Amino acid sequence: MDEGHVIVIGGGLAGISAALACSDAGRKVTLIEARSHLGGRVSSVKHPRQDWQLDNCQHACFRVYDRFLQLIGRANAQQSIKLQDTTNLPFALPEKKVFSALTTGRLSPPNHMMGSMLSFPFLSLRDKLAMRKAVKALSAMSNQQMWELDDTLFIDWLKQNGQTERAIDRFWAFFVLAALNISIQEASAAQACMLFKNGLFGNADAFDVGAFTSDLSESIEPALSSTLEEAGVKIIRNSTVKSVVIENNCFTSVELKDESLKCSDVIFATPHHITGRILENSVKNSNQPISEEMGSKINNLCANIGRIEYRSLIGIHSFYRGNRIPEDFTFAVMVDQPLIQMIFNRNSELSSPIEEGIQWVTVPVSAADEYLKMEDEEILQQLDKVLHQLWPENDNVERIEHLIVRTPKATFAPTPGSAELRPNASFLGNNIALAGCWTKTTWPSTMEGAVRSGLNAAAHILEIEWDSDSPWQQWPLRPKRGDAKWPTW
Repeated sequence: MDEGHVIVIGGGLAGISAALACSDAGRKVTLIEARSHLGGRVSSVKHPRQDWQLDNCQHACFRVYDRFLQLIGRANAQQSIKLQDTTNLPFALPEKKVFSALTTGRLSPPNHMMGSMLSFPFLSLRDKLAMRKAVKALSAMSNQQMWELDDTLFIDWLKQNGQTERAIDRFWAFFVLAALNISIQEASAAQACMLFKNGLFGNADAFDVGAFTSDLSESIEPALSSTLEEAGVKIIRNSTVKSVVIENNCFTSVELKDESLKCSDVIFATPHHITGRILENSVKNSNQPISEEMGSKINNLCANIGRIEYRSLIGIHSFYRGNRIPEDFTFAVMVDQPLIQMIFNRNSELSSPIEEGIQWVTVPVSAADEYLKMEDEEILQQLDKVLHQLWPENDNVERIEHLIVRTPKATFAPTPGSAELRPNASFLGNNIALAGCWTKTTWPSTMEGAVRSGLNAAAHILEIEWDSDSPWQQWPLRPKRGDAKWPTW
């Protein structure tokens, strides 16, 4: 055993957060990543025909991402993200070429968006009055009451609270789809209620949208890597962990392909199926008996996480010579569009265009399982149809390139009962911690959930009391509106 040495397995946001927090506390830390770059799912892919790095999918953050924004501040990477200085969530109905937006008003939460909701053209007065009932029920709900709904479908909860079919289809369903990466017909009521109670109807600034100012790998990976190195974290890239050595209910070393690294603590910050595989290999290949207690814990963990489902994402990237969509257009939700759910003008977010004279349009497709086998041409036809409906005057603008990125195992699925399958960071006890957005953070599979999980794991290893709803004290606080260090859009 290497006393005081923490090994973190996995270099996504969860692993980065855990490693940095442990190193900031004075611990020796080694971070192991199977790929050549850090960031996990927050990363880019190279276009096969162009010298372009493209986001695997459109990523956005929100001001309510407290711990994620703390991490960005700790890395001095504020210039990598633009934040709205007031909430503005545009919607469009392509078929009728109608635009509107949900915006922050003068009323205090949870009614701060009520003014724009009352004028929302895609819903009737009956729909809106029904929605007020649900918002009131959400605001009155305690955390305990909320998580008691984990076995309930959110759509059933909405119907029990008087929601109309149109309000469900044109309002509630979109936010569930975009934030939880799951259809409203499948989503846990507990997880969805958490989304609306703490997000959209929480603090007045909670849903200020943040956008990355360059491709994901360039936006934050260099800053996070250099911050880790400056903090003394040793980073091992392109290396896969085969197993860990378990002695007397403790993990004493990590086995790589060509070497063994001794440690006093281990943090698993890998996707749940990879964590399960490493642990199963560790038990199988152990040279000494595993205690009944530890064996039972590992078996229970692997059984539970084996029941956690995945959902896919598709990122549509389309490039035009000239402006296919108006230059001042930022993004909008597409109402009544199952495939083209949102459209982003990536140029409006970037600090400089990917190439002079080229407009980069992106479309994130959430809960995309049924579209994974759809041909590129069919997907692009659907995009072209929506673009034509909204901006027919620009039909002559030429598409010069595209790339469609399919990610089958993008996020875990917050289905009914899934909360009970998600382990705490300390589930295995002793010198072992679990991290990853799939662990019990109360958050869905988001950048915020990943960072919180990493800090939960660090708190367990460091043996400190910490509530993830409170700031990580050693890091800068998340920015308030008007903070000059953070760009706005």
